[in-house]
Amino acid sequence: MESSKIKEVTVFTDGDSSKLSTWSNVPYFFTETLLGKGIKVNRVDISESAQLCRVYNKFFDPFVKRMSKDTSYTYFRSRLHYSNVRKRVKKAVRTYKNSDVFLFLTLSFSSVGLTDKPTVMFGDWTYDYYIKHFLNRQPDCFERSCIKRDRRQIEKADLVLPLFPGIAGYMKENYSNPEIRYLGNVVNSLLLVSEKEILEKKRNSKELLFIGRKNAYLEGAEQLIKAVSLLKNDYPDVKVHIIGMKDSDFESLPDNVCCYGYLDKADDNRRNLYYTLLQNARFIVNTTPKWGAFSSMIEAMYFYNPVITTPYGEFTETFGKNIDFGYYSDGQSAEELAGQIKSGLQSPDYIQMCIRSHQSVEHFTWSAYVDKVIGILEDKLRVKN
Repeated sequence: MESSKIKEVTVFTDGDSSKLSTWSNVPYFFTETLLGKGIKVNRVDISESAQLCRVYNKFFDPFVKRMSKDTSYTYFRSRLHYSNVRKRVKKAVRTYKNSDVFLFLTLSFSSVGLTDKPTVMFGDWTYDYYIKHFLNRQPDCFERSCIKRDRRQIEKADLVLPLFPGIAGYMKENYSNPEIRYLGNVVNSLLLVSEKEILEKKRNSKELLFIGRKNAYLEGAEQLIKAVSLLKNDYPDVKVHIIGMKDSDFESLPDNVCCYGYLDKADDNRRNLYYTLLQNARFIVNTTPKWGAFSSMIEAMYFYNPVITTPYGEFTETFGKNIDFGYYSDGQSAEELAGQIKSGLQSPDYIQMCIRSHQSVEHFTWSAYVDKVIGILEDKLRVKN
């Protein structure tokens, strides 16, 4: 009888999974945790072919844009890219034939049909969910063709792991695969924190932290800046630190707002700056409607930061509709946000809020998450053998 223990995993990622900069650090933490548990990891980069992307952009993209000017369909979503990735997956399956599992950190590609070994798909949300929820429209004909391909992969995979509970619920309602499972979330932190030291830094802090890129979170950043301007007379020493955007992303900025751009954790200096900002902040704030940068939010919570965010579905499903470690904002009113910031600056319960915020996510460890994944897969192998 073959062993049911997982000894070797081949991991496919859109980018280099050994780099912290790839997809919000998730591939790095996933693969490094597997390695830490004594499992051999074969890394396969399935990112775009620059040559084929140029061909697509020259000959196909203009036609697509003429047919549907607002489409999100690009080379990454094209049949050309899918075929190229499929060839690379097929080659990897042959090369790493001793793998017990083929793990895809994406919900668009898999080894389904290429091997009888378990295929696992892990991701944040599906393409159809992105279009319907974030773009708030129905997919066009090009997008639908990609969604159909994704569906075939998802419905035939041995295990599908959405990163968020609401996405998992959506997928269970819209996909026939019974092995769609939500196993919890994870904090992507390289640094262990000391409660005593970090609370001492926060006790008198007047610094507000915002994390997010311009293309997704500019609205939330602008609202925070406006809210703080409303507090200027009463709290002239409050500062706003924005990670993920540059000064040039705004028309103008007041003196008490500092932008740092993207802080790559692979760079020692920028990583140290990132963690310094997390430790010194009074609150983590992101009131962008529909999505408040969940991963960076829970990482900030791990660093004892109370939150101010909108009550979007994934956050409320994870932490509840009432929280005792911060405030829910309607995401519409700078005046309301200013009032919540003022309450946070004055709150006699502030330190307890910090502690409760950390306690809410301290069990979101990569080690615990990977143990759950391994347990499920070993059970499957045990039944199969």
